[in-house]
Amino acid sequence: MKQVIEIITALTLAFTLLGCQGPDSAAKASVIDDSSLDFPHSLTMAEQSELPEHSRLVETSAGQFHVRAMGLDHRGPAVILLAGPNYNYHSDSAWFAALQPLLAAQYRIYSVDRLGNAFSSSSDDLSYRRFADDLAHVMQQLNETQLAVVAFASASISARWFYELHSEQFDIEAMVYIDPDIPLAHSLSLYQGYPADWYRDNLATLLPHLAAGNWSERTKNKLDAEYQHIKQWASDYGTAIDWNYLEQIMQQRLLISHQQARAREIAAYIADLDSYATLPMITAIPVSVIDSDFEQKDIAAAADDAELLAALQKWQQEGSAWSAEQASVSNGQYIPLSESDHMVPLQQPQVIQQALEWLLHQ
Repeated sequence: MKQVIEIITALTLAFTLLGCQGPDSAAKASVIDDSSLDFPHSLTMAEQSELPEHSRLVETSAGQFHVRAMGLDHRGPAVILLAGPNYNYHSDSAWFAALQPLLAAQYRIYSVDRLGNAFSSSSDDLSYRRFADDLAHVMQQLNETQLAVVAFASASISARWFYELHSEQFDIEAMVYIDPDIPLAHSLSLYQGYPADWYRDNLATLLPHLAAGNWSERTKNKLDAEYQHIKQWASDYGTAIDWNYLEQIMQQRLLISHQQARAREIAAYIADLDSYATLPMITAIPVSVIDSDFEQKDIAAAADDAELLAALQKWQQEGSAWSAEQASVSNGQYIPLSESDHMVPLQQPQVIQQALEWLLHQ
């Protein structure tokens, strides 16, 4: 979860949990007229009883997992898409609404949603580390043994543990990391601070607060902003997006159970990172790393705060150096993207397509 959030947001969360009103920096950053949005906020669970096109629920001993399967007639390794979070920590296969249809023209491709996300069932025990084992159960049920894994953001934790624990069971041919979490000291110190420590320390109080619907309006406002950003990106980049799929998955984020799942995953993130940091770089298979410079926006905004500016610059430098080294030691590609946002799968899916094609045709 590569982001540094201002102290004002921490105060906002504390005020909100106490039932007070405070400023929301994310909402202030993008003021939106709801009447202009296409996002179907009035959609109810009853209206969403049918799964999206190409979707299925895969039953395992760990629960039901929402899987979107496309391009099933293609031969070769199955490509697995694993989602990570944006700046609001929403983390599901909506982020692949442009990438998956593009890749399905060449590959047999599955996006797999963790428990508590999209149409997957939920659990009280949620984490990126746990999902590494859940993913193995899903792949067993799908009878897929030859794989290439594409991991976005914090899904690098799941992908790395999946490889560590299950590479003998599955033939994992290659990986693509997109803005992976960086398991080095300075980056970890940022990731493991606010808001991860706040959610961990306040989870027991936060869960019933969410159950009462106290964050539903703020969740809706964040979804409005996210949707508007995606519309703008589609226009700016000329990206073809499956809007029906995107909207159906984003709508699930409004569910109380999904709000709670998001809180549980953020609360577990510190432990996830501790476990991730114990693992060495992958060297036995090629790993390509796509490294956007999304940090540059925060760096520019911190120009008047010397301490914060230095921390952000070191974070960006540490991340780029680690990403380049991981690609080098595994004979993968290091692909830096300048003037790029974090949401590469929705903005520049063709970059991921090209990276995957390079890996699988060596």
